Amino acid sequence: MKRVPVTILAVLILFSAASCISIEDMAMNAAADMLSSETGGANIFTVDDDPQLIADALPLALKLYEMVLASKPEHAEMQYATGKNFIMYANAFIQTPAGMLPDEEYLEQGIMLARAKKMYIRGRDYIISGIELKYPGFTEAVDGGRLDEAVAMFNEPEDAGMLYWAGSAWIGAYSCDPFDFELASGLYVPAAMLLRGLELDGGFNKGSIHDVLIQVYSSLPYSHIIKAAEQAPETIGKFNDEYYGSLGISGSLEDKTRYHFETSLELSGGQNPGTYCSYASSVSVRNQNYKEYKQLLEKALAVNPSDNPENELVVTIYQDKAGWMLEHAEDFFISLEE
Repeated sequence: MKRVPVTILAVLILFSAASCISIEDMAMNAAADMLSSETGGANIFTVDDDPQLIADALPLALKLYEMVLASKPEHAEMQYATGKNFIMYANAFIQTPAGMLPDEEYLEQGIMLARAKKMYIRGRDYIISGIELKYPGFTEAVDGGRLDEAVAMFNEPEDAGMLYWAGSAWIGAYSCDPFDFELASGLYVPAAMLLRGLELDGGFNKGSIHDVLIQVYSSLPYSHIIKAAEQAPETIGKFNDEYYGSLGISGSLEDKTRYHFETSLELSGGQNPGTYCSYASSVSVRNQNYKEYKQLLEKALAVNPSDNPENELVVTIYQDKAGWMLEHAEDFFISLEE
């Protein structure tokens, strides 16, 4: 029998190994593409109507995303999808339940909020990594105090999603720990990102950016909004003046909050109970307007989840929160007289 030369055997072995690596690489690429797609990624969770099922399934799913991402770190869309999932998990299944714990469970609440903060930051950092892949130099520009340059990199309507999720996660982390002064000192950056997202696509996800801006203008120290405009005068400063000026809205924070509330309702057709909850928990409580608070939460509970199938999970979660807020109204109001 003829003997195959050693050199030929070596080539065959190398070819076989390369083929295996190529197949594995193709499989990881396919997995990353599927998990980061609109139909195969996070949407598989948001269309569900069973929050407990998703709460149980998401931790394993999150690790799956990280496993695939570890093999394909250059996949910008996978960075984005992974970050989004961590942020949704932090908000829906850690921070929101923590806020509904009774006062005597303050220790457990503190543990949950600390965990939510870590998840928000983890998600934010994944998305910023995805931003860096698309717009190299973004992080360096922010860290170097060149916010105008950093913000100007975003120039496409589809960039609004990255800006919304990164900005929301940053602010979400702060809301879990307002005494983290290092985190708080940089809040002008997510404020700028959200305003840039508003400029690029104000209707993103049926009003999601407007929903976050309700919280920004009602709860965030206004100094951060001012600093965002000062640090990025040619982008954020100019847009801020022109946008609100064209609407005839003064510098009143309550006017801006009301505008974003009404615009979000218009964009969602009133089908997002989270919008009602946000305004009720901030403006209505601050003004001690129980009648408005009650009416808003009743509207949240009246939303039919099946009318918004792509966000059925979110609707269900916020309706649970609206019900809890109504039941615990005495915790927020001096008087419940209407």
